Amino acid sequence: MFSTDNVKIWFDGFTDSFKKNGELPQMLELKRKHSIRVANICVAMADSMEWEEYADNWLAYTIGLLHDTGRFQQFTDYSTFFDGESIDHGDLAKEILQKQFCWDGIPDDIRRIVLTAVMCHNKKDVPTNMPLGTYRWVSLIRDADKIDIFRMVQHRIKNGTIYEMLPEQKTQEGLSPKLVDEIRKTGKGSYSNAKSLQDYRLIQLTWGCDLNFPVSVISLKEEQVFERICNDLKNYGIDDMLLKLMKKIDEI
Repeated sequence: MFSTDNVKIWFDGFTDSFKKNGELPQMLELKRKHSIRVANICVAMADSMEWEEYADNWLAYTIGLLHDTGRFQQFTDYSTFFDGESIDHGDLAKEILQKQFCWDGIPDDIRRIVLTAVMCHNKKDVPTNMPLGTYRWVSLIRDADKIDIFRMVQHRIKNGTIYEMLPEQKTQEGLSPKLVDEIRKTGKGSYSNAKSLQDYRLIQLTWGCDLNFPVSVISLKEEQVFERICNDLKNYGIDDMLLKLMKKIDEI
């Protein structure tokens, strides 16, 4: 009933359906690999926190692997991963999984956890009215997703391929005053106000304040992820904001 192999078989079949001439488009292949890495991060995090209850391993893997299911249809229909110009990919993923995933033998309560976690993984704010047992899975996928994106961005900056991942951030340089003002007021930034790689990096730093588990913060600190972002932004006159954000991250 709780077979991670069956989940992977479904995922492979689903992603294969978006191939053109036998291959996934480059941006969809990026999301396919990202999904596999996030599944592994979810499992590793759940194991490290000794989540060993009924179906926990299956839930960690399944939510991680399927969280970006909506990205494939989104990019096919709109040629963008920007939700603001297309569709909310978390909501779309829930809709696709409800209709297409094989739920045979999966209890309703487990199905609801998967669908809720997938739907909420990309939301700016998490609904506060969900059961605690569901909230922890929403928190897990949100952390694991961020961890892999942090790592992926850092790797691509290092090897010079960052704009293959973020083509929309290539046209401008520096920080957008509107984004800086938004983050000063709310502590969070909107992608609609992000026009450059520096804007995206600043939004990423705010993600650190939204991490849910100490293991997430510790892992990223050991990899010097936050330190590198601050170094990238040190010449843009926002040292006070960077210090404030780092203090919040330290408090998690």
